[in-house]
Amino acid sequence: MITKRAIFPPQAKALSTTVLLGWLSLMLAGCSLSPVKPLDSEVANLQSRLFLAHGGSAGDAPLNSLQAIEATLQRDDYDGIEIDIVLAGDSAPLLAHDPWISENKCRRYDGQTFEPVYIRDVYSDELNELFECHFPAGKTDSSEKASDYHSLVSLREALSVVRDYPDKTIYLDLKIQDGVTLDVEEYGAEIFLALTESEIENPVFIEVPEKYQVEEIKNSLEDFNARIALSYPAFYAGEDWDYIGAMAAIRTFFFAENPVDAAQESNADVLIGPTIVMSHSSVEKLHQSQVLFGTFLVDDAESLKSACNHGADIIITDIAVNQRCEPGL
Repeated sequence: MITKRAIFPPQAKALSTTVLLGWLSLMLAGCSLSPVKPLDSEVANLQSRLFLAHGGSAGDAPLNSLQAIEATLQRDDYDGIEIDIVLAGDSAPLLAHDPWISENKCRRYDGQTFEPVYIRDVYSDELNELFECHFPAGKTDSSEKASDYHSLVSLREALSVVRDYPDKTIYLDLKIQDGVTLDVEEYGAEIFLALTESEIENPVFIEVPEKYQVEEIKNSLEDFNARIALSYPAFYAGEDWDYIGAMAAIRTFFFAENPVDAAQESNADVLIGPTIVMSHSSVEKLHQSQVLFGTFLVDDAESLKSACNHGADIIITDIAVNQRCEPGL
């Protein structure tokens, strides 16, 4: 029985972010007019720049659903999938973007209304007995499409599909948030178990939001070969992402070393963030340190062009992947 309800974190104080972000984008791009090349493939140990389907969805299938994962992995034009992970109350890793269940994107099977609940407060079996969710995909044109409801997918279910496509990359975005989710040690232990028990041979990337968590996850994985990505900046559910991105962009503009320092201090293999927070010179310095740069929020032609010009090695995209970077970028 669910006895707790989620109390959403307070949102950051709103700014006139549309104008601010546009100004910052121009300023950061202006720091270098020349496009940046991806990190050399021999150094990066990548066959090429990676294009990953956001939420595992390459079309209209719901994000973080088995339907999406199965459809995307069969396609030759995607290099792999990105999925979001939240631990349930029994520590089972589930595919979910937000660390709570709410009526915004979920419903009870019995049709009753309910207060939002943290996923960490409910066992996985109970979650799937009570709720079904839908996370609309927006790949076709610019509009989000209504999608079918489905039970929350476990990571083990997803890996049972992925392992049949060993050349495809799997990117796990761990949703770890103080006071809202279980801690990083629990995530590390459960991710290690899921990957090893599933006998995964695919290339694996794992993203965490905070610098100290990089080493925690690396230690938990023991000898399992995965590369760890650090979010720059840390984005958390319930916060004003425009505000956080704008503040990070300001820091990068005045202190170009800031993203590079974050990667080096954490010993991350990848730094991931929207291009708005990165200058070309910052990406070049990351590459000089043999750190990959990944980006997301690539949902139209302009954001794809920005990702390509910034030399992104990993592009998590919401648009048809047949739109690739121009030759030479």
